[in-house]
Amino acid sequence: MQPLLDKLNGLSRLCLVFGGFLILGAAFLVTADVIARKILGWTLAGADELSGYAFGISTMLALSAALLGRANIRIDIAYQAFSKPARAFADLLGLVLLVGFIGVVTVLAYGVVADSFQHWSRSITPLRTPLAIPQSLWFFGLALALVTGVVLILAVVSNIVRRDWSAVQTMAGIKSVDEQIDEELHASEGAQRARSDQDGPVRGE
Repeated sequence: MQPLLDKLNGLSRLCLVFGGFLILGAAFLVTADVIARKILGWTLAGADELSGYAFGISTMLALSAALLGRANIRIDIAYQAFSKPARAFADLLGLVLLVGFIGVVTVLAYGVVADSFQHWSRSITPLRTPLAIPQSLWFFGLALALVTGVVLILAVVSNIVRRDWSAVQTMAGIKSVDEQIDEELHASEGAQRARSDQDGPVRGE
């Protein structure tokens, strides 16, 4: 199960990068539109429409990474008082409910995309964008999240059967304060190393 999770994690990271570039592109496009309106008095047709597509697609593409990274928000007011087995079953229940919801949305999304393909629907805008194109990427993000969630559920159940509570915590549990601090420290150290590499060696050394 772990090799499959590793592959899904790699694919999810690629989706995150792609979604990040979409957001950056949308930001540049909207900025150019604002500048063109202010200085030249004309607008870039479809900037708002394309940025909306970019936001929706990037959000869906990030769902799988959010599941694997335990980035979804959860209320832990009573969770910390549970025993390790109780926490594991609470993690499993929360994961099943979340993935079940994603499954319902994915099924409904498939109907929307299939209808757009069947009728080759276009947006009611000057761009006349074929809606099946952005909707397909949107649906791909949902489907990837659903597959990732199902694999996670199977992995969590397997670890519960083996009574490996620490593995369940690592896969589906709420991040502890120490884990969050470690992540922030690693991110800060990585940013500092990146800046040092860009600056290069100090003269005179």
